[in-house]
Amino acid sequence: MKQRPLRTKPPTNRGSVVASPIVALAFAALVLAAGCIGGASAIKGVIRDDGITLESDHAGSNVRFELHNSGKTACDLVVALTSLPIAALPVKEGRVVIVDGDGPGIVRPITTYENAPPYTLGRVEPGADFSAEIALDSTPKSEDRVLLCNGVGDYEHGRFVGLRFDR
Repeated sequence: MKQRPLRTKPPTNRGSVVASPIVALAFAALVLAAGCIGGASAIKGVIRDDGITLESDHAGSNVRFELHNSGKTACDLVVALTSLPIAALPVKEGRVVIVDGDGPGIVRPITTYENAPPYTLGRVEPGADFSAEIALDSTPKSEDRVLLCNGVGDYEHGRFVGLRFDR
């Protein structure tokens, strides 16, 4: 029986690809971007003339709202923070009173999207879809978010919902 000679050359990897530094950097940037984009919790919901319904009642510090107004009334959408029960918010002239300050017993604006009254995230017309992302610097220890339509009479018609933080 004839013996084969031992192979002395290392095998070649034909068909293998060696990534260039540019390809490696592009891949790293893609992974980083995917991590940043995926940071917001998507919250879907429906705005009606007599309330707001969300698919989830809690979310993290970054939220992407995807809402549809199925009612016949436009909604001046506000996202605020409060330690009050959401069914007992202060109202003046038919609107929830929002105060840019600190302390118990107030509804304060989330100012990452607008820094001046009326703190409206956007107007959602009847039949329209609305999407916006809200980011907070840090999660408050005792407050939760309230999402509400803040037109005259909206709060008394139940056009609000609480959204607790994942802590």
